[in-house]
Formats: sequence, C-alpha cells, structure tokens
Amino acid sequence: MNERVRTDMDRPTTIHTEEDLAPRGPWSFLLPAAAGGFGRWGWGIMGGWMLVLLGPTLGWAGHLRRAAGWSALPSHWGESLSARDIWELWENGGIKHHLTNSPTVHLLGLGLILVLWCGWRLQAETVGLYARLGTWLLGALDTVLIGLLPLGGIAWLLDTILATVGNSGLDALGWLAFFGRPLVWMALVATLNLQWWFCRLGRAAGPSRGYRIHLEDSFLALWSHPIQWSLVAVGGAMLRSLLPFLVLLLAWRLGGGTTFRVWLFLLLQLLVTAVNGWLMGWLLRISALYWNHDALVREARESLKDAVREAETS
Repeated sequence: MNERVRTDMDRPTTIHTEEDLAPRGPWSFLLPAAAGGFGRWGWGIMGGWMLVLLGPTLGWAGHLRRAAGWSALPSHWGESLSARDIWELWENGGIKHHLTNSPTVHLLGLGLILVLWCGWRLQAETVGLYARLGTWLLGALDTVLIGLLPLGGIAWLLDTILATVGNSGLDALGWLAFFGRPLVWMALVATLNLQWWFCRLGRAAGPSRGYRIHLEDSFLALWSHPIQWSLVAVGGAMLRSLLPFLVLLLAWRLGGGTTFRVWLFLLLQLLVTAVNGWLMGWLLRISALYWNHDALVREARESLKDAVREAETS
C-alpha cells in the first residue's frame, strides 16, 4: 500500500512545469531565428531572390532607358493613371515585349526553384533532418489535403465580405476593400507556405505514429497559434512586397534617362533583394524551430500518458 502511494506521488503530472518542454508560440522563436538568411543555404535563397527580382528589374530598367527619350510617363507615376492607361502601356508601350523576353522569364523561373529548394535545405538543416525531393513534393500534397479547403474557404469568405462592403458607396469602405482584398490572397499564399513547411518537416522526421496522426500534427502546428502565425506570415509577405515596390516607384518617378539612374535602381534592388532573402530565411528558421519544439512537446505528452497508464495498471 505504501509503495502504491509513493508511486502516485512520484509519477509525472504535467510538462508545463518544465520550462524547456512548455508549449511555446512562434513569437518565442523570433530572436533564436535571427540568423535569418545567413549560412550556405541562406546565401542560396538570396541568390535565388536576386534572379527572381533582378531579372524583371533589369528588363524594366532597360525599358525605362529606351523609353525615356519619348515617354514622360516614368516622371509622372500616379497622375491620373487609369486601368486603361496601364493596359495601353502594357500592350503598346513596349513593356510587354521588354519585360517578358526569354532571358527574363528564364531567370525568374530558375530563381524560384533555387529559393524553394534552398529554403527546404535550410529548414531541414536547422532541425537536423535530411532534405529529400520526395519529402518536399509529398509535403505539398499533404498541404492540399489539409490546408487548401479551410484556408481557401476563409480567404474566399473574407474576400466576399470585403467586396460587399466595398460596393456600399462609402469611400472609406471602398479603400478598405481596395487594399484588403489583395492582402487576403497574399495572406492565403503565405499561410499555405507555412502549412507546407510543417507537412514536409513532419514527413522528413518520419510519421512513426501513422499518416493520419502526421496530418493532424501538421494541421495543429499551424492552427494552435493562428493569430501569431497570421501576423508573422502576412507581415513578412507585406514587407517583402513593399521593399521592391518602393524601388519600382522610385524608378517610375525618376525615369531611366541616364546610366547613373539605371545603375542606382539596380544597386537599390540588390540591397532590397539581400534584405528579402534574409527575411525569408528568418521565417523559415522560425517555423523550423517552432516545429521542432512542438514535436518535442508532443513526444513528452505521449511519454507522460504512457507513464500514467503504467502507473494505473501497476
């Protein structure tokens, strides 16, 4: 009898008293992931972003250089530029030909592949896993199964609400819809990326408890902290989009009439690209560190349950 009482007193009752095993949200890993895009795979991400962003930028700078002699539009960006003006500029202003030429498209595609693959290698290396192509691809399939319907449904509902309020005739609501609807779909892409990252990490670790449990754990890794993940993912996506846009806006306002200006835009884009690569690496590390800690917490919980069951049956 005394032995049984001593067993009940000694058995574990919670993991929350262990600081290292206490559940933590993604914000807890902002500083530990501060290395960001540095490291061998981080440099690959930066290089890939350079190809993604500099390919179109070089084409755009070349167009400005050629067009500055006959077009005043680069110096008057935002002055009564309607949707029809944009269409005419795209179809008849030469941009379509200059920005979609073969080298630009190839650089863009190669850069995207490099960013995606180096990002996967960086994540796997952060938590000590081996990155395989099959795991990378099957993780995307898992994301379609557990992420596309709920996340797409929420995005569609928010977009519908914003479209409805935007048609109310109030200027404030119209502007809210104008900026909010693109942000909704940007948030969808960013959050689907997060779900993909959790799915491929789970596959790389080996779903030892079965495929259904793997999907459940990957789903809960995202939905256990929806507000924190939304702010991290959407904030990062907005910042990565804002920086190149500011350089593009500067290019519109100044034009490309001199060689100095063209090189200035290029150097600014290089700086922005480096920052974007670091931001992407930072988000990849945050998600990897969070997933690794979450997996440790799940294992500790399973061990605790097993210990309780053994104690109850002894």
